Amino acid sequence: MKMLFGCAGVRGAIDNYAKRFEMVEVDPLEGHAKAKPASLKRWRKEAGPALAFSIVAPKALALVRPGPALDAALSDLLEAQRALQARWILLATPLEVTPAPLQRERIAKIVERIREGLGDARDIVRIAWAPRGMWELADAATLATTLDLDLACDPLIDPREPFWHATLRYLRIGPVGGRTAYPPARLRALAEALVEDSTADGERAVVFTTPKAPAEVKRLKSLVKALTEEAGGGDDTFSPPGAGKDDEEE
Repeated sequence: MKMLFGCAGVRGAIDNYAKRFEMVEVDPLEGHAKAKPASLKRWRKEAGPALAFSIVAPKALALVRPGPALDAALSDLLEAQRALQARWILLATPLEVTPAPLQRERIAKIVERIREGLGDARDIVRIAWAPRGMWELADAATLATTLDLDLACDPLIDPREPFWHATLRYLRIGPVGGRTAYPPARLRALAEALVEDSTADGERAVVFTTPKAPAEVKRLKSLVKALTEEAGGGDDTFSPPGAGKDDEEE
């Protein structure tokens, strides 16, 4: 399992960011600050070839409600994906998208339309799905398996009942209980879960959306490296780029 660590939003200059992290989640298609394709291409160039981009699908698409707004949002998303050469598309469905049969059908149709629009890149670009509201994670994992999606969530959102599943390949770690810092005990538990599952195939994205994301990513990477070495994995199993450098937001 190859692990790619990063933050939601670029922190600082993107070329410097790319020296410290393996991926970044960006949301350039909403509001008045909607980025133009030329700007996205410049991001891609400045970031260098190694940084993986994850692009958040526009809200009009995440609502999965058929109509002109959805069609326009899909077109914008596909254009942005091509400009960024994004490796992930994050479909974060809002509360209105419930587990009802009609909504499940709409999610499936949107996923297929995205893949059709990706063309030759459909086998390279992963679609991560972050369900909100009434979805039980186990139920969401079943649908993710059916549609070949990467489930996106915090496996410790309820620490009393940790969640782990083969489809959980996009860990999206947010604030806990209104705090600005992610609890150290949960950070270690997260590292232990990642190391325990590190023999699985493929890639796993780990994205922090917290205010102090760069520092917390750095701590998690250090924990994963230390636990991997304790388990006998050695340095080849996990070698984070920029190890030993000070984090500008720590």
